[in-house]
Amino acid sequence: MMKINFNELLNFLILNKEEKFLITFHSIGDRDSVGSAIALQSYLSNSIIATPDLVTNSSKRVLESLSSPPKLWGKVPSDIFGIIVVDASVPEATGNFSGAIKKMKKQVLFIDHHEAGKSDESKPMIFSDPNYNSTSSLIYHILSSLGMKVGVDASIALLNGIVADSANFHNMHALTFRQISELLHSSGMGYSQFLEKFGPKVSAFSRLESIKEVCAATSVIVGDYLLLYGPSTTHASIAAEAAIDAGADASVFWLIGKKEISISARLRPPIERQRSIHLGKIMQEVGPILGGSGGGHPAAAGVYGPKMNMAKKATDKIIFELKKKLS
Repeated sequence: MMKINFNELLNFLILNKEEKFLITFHSIGDRDSVGSAIALQSYLSNSIIATPDLVTNSSKRVLESLSSPPKLWGKVPSDIFGIIVVDASVPEATGNFSGAIKKMKKQVLFIDHHEAGKSDESKPMIFSDPNYNSTSSLIYHILSSLGMKVGVDASIALLNGIVADSANFHNMHALTFRQISELLHSSGMGYSQFLEKFGPKVSAFSRLESIKEVCAATSVIVGDYLLLYGPSTTHASIAAEAAIDAGADASVFWLIGKKEISISARLRPPIERQRSIHLGKIMQEVGPILGGSGGGHPAAAGVYGPKMNMAKKATDKIIFELKKKLS
């Protein structure tokens, strides 16, 4: 990939402001990726947003809250000028769109807040900067640098992305807090209102079950880190996050449903940087084992697939990779 600097990125967006891009993101779009796409479309107003497969339930809540929610396409049209991928740094992270992006003869640009991943493709441009806590924070800085006043919908979308990727504010810095303050002001909400509207909607039953699952989980000390892992009966992601909240440094929980298995993993920041761990990449490797797909961020990721008989092989691989990195 061809790496570009911040000024080159701004110039590219200015020169192509009126073009029709397809703006997309990684598989199973979360609030950061979806919020980044919504805000970027507010600048590239002739562009469309597409999802390679699914978006999370929390992302759906954000979309439903907007006064003018964008249509999410499920394919790559032929009449686009190019593709912009936010919150991902390689085509392989874009699920069903990866093949089309690799074959794309038009311009492809990746914008991400993680270290640039490796890819066999040399044509796409990429701007990545891990100094931002989220891609939403990066997109907001881009829009501000372009002199754009962010509207209410874009403010809500960006605010969700920044807070969602804050790891309970562990990876925030002065710029991020300033951005949150500005976005709360432009969205017309106080922070308590924001949390009430977009905070986790977890039933008392699910919270109780996750506490039980964390207490029953296998616990292992690897090096100087505490790893918890085990099965879930309700929501693997809730159990994985509850384990981190309870004091674990790393967690892996899985849910075997009627039609598929889902696995969620979490790390306590900044362990992912200290130990060079990228959970999203581990989940991408596990996806084919389950006949499905996986991905996510360095400290939070998931995978799902229909091959439930491969559950043990998949979970064993994730736990093995984590133990190897943590030790």
